[in-house]
Amino acid sequence: MSPRDFVQAHATDDRLFSGRFFSSEPLEVTPGDRVGVVLLVPGAPEKTEEVLPFLYHRLMLPRGTRSGWKLWLKHFQSQFSARLLSRHIIPEYRSIGGGTAINRLNREQSVELKARLISTDLLPGGVDVSTYIASPFGTPSMVQAARELQADGVTHVILLPLFPQYALETTGKALSMWESLVQKRVLDTRPTLAIYEFSTRSKYIAALSERIEEALQRFPRHIRPEVEILFAAHGIPTKGEANHRDPYPSLVEGTVKEIMSLRNDDRSYSLSFVRRRSWGDQVSVDLRERLRRMARAGSRAVVVVPVDYVTEQFDTAFLLDVRMREVAEAAGIPHYQVASGLNCHPLFMDGLTDLVVESLVAAPSEG
Repeated sequence: MSPRDFVQAHATDDRLFSGRFFSSEPLEVTPGDRVGVVLLVPGAPEKTEEVLPFLYHRLMLPRGTRSGWKLWLKHFQSQFSARLLSRHIIPEYRSIGGGTAINRLNREQSVELKARLISTDLLPGGVDVSTYIASPFGTPSMVQAARELQADGVTHVILLPLFPQYALETTGKALSMWESLVQKRVLDTRPTLAIYEFSTRSKYIAALSERIEEALQRFPRHIRPEVEILFAAHGIPTKGEANHRDPYPSLVEGTVKEIMSLRNDDRSYSLSFVRRRSWGDQVSVDLRERLRRMARAGSRAVVVVPVDYVTEQFDTAFLLDVRMREVAEAAGIPHYQVASGLNCHPLFMDGLTDLVVESLVAAPSEG
């Protein structure tokens, strides 16, 4: 895919900030309709040869209109950065078993969600439901998901991003790419609904709180009362108009506020927005300094809680749980844990089921 083709696959208008590529109104369905629920996920390269294009896609996605020399400059910058990053990431990926394990968790969520939807009696009668997973960054392929959806005879589509908080660089780009598949006729036009975000939904918040509680149980009993919570979220670039318009930071802060409200502010906590220069090194710099500051303030026990992912990711599997653990111990924090991803937590899966159920209504009968 040339740089021009890549940019043309993504909208560059204000909808990237609002997410209004598709309707958010419930879809009207009738008996015999087939609904395809597409889980939009971060994805992960599963083979060594997929790492470079995956990184390039993450870096190349445009934040605004580019043309001419600016487009090609962005292309060469992204290509160069992706090559440099891949040298570090490929060995680290191998150390955690590659991206296959990460994508497997999304597949398990897809299977579990379909089973729950099939068994519920809350959907309109006579409607069939299938689930699919797709990543805007390459693996699992969004184009492949679109083709499977076509082959299955899906009549209505629900786009369900597994990014709890809407962000231009995740949900925004995913919805934009899906729209481009329709415009390029890779996918037929059909009634489509997009779920914007679920950053403060009660079951999502409760599931996160339970993951925190599970992580706290891994500390020695006498240490638990002094454990501090460090919420971690991927940041946005520090310059540019996009930062002031992207709703992501406010939504993350809302998630943290709801979690601690549910927990009755039971312990000290802070939120770290990681300012990244490029994909792959985004967690290390900011969190390293935050952990050192906490150690200097006398902290001895910290639990890190990623709040913008719903499955284990490379950042949690290696950077947080391995590299940052070393940083914490070197800084003088002997007790360090990372909360597990939600994965197929029952409350979280209940919440996803609710989102789909709320997205469908029976069409009024004629006559």
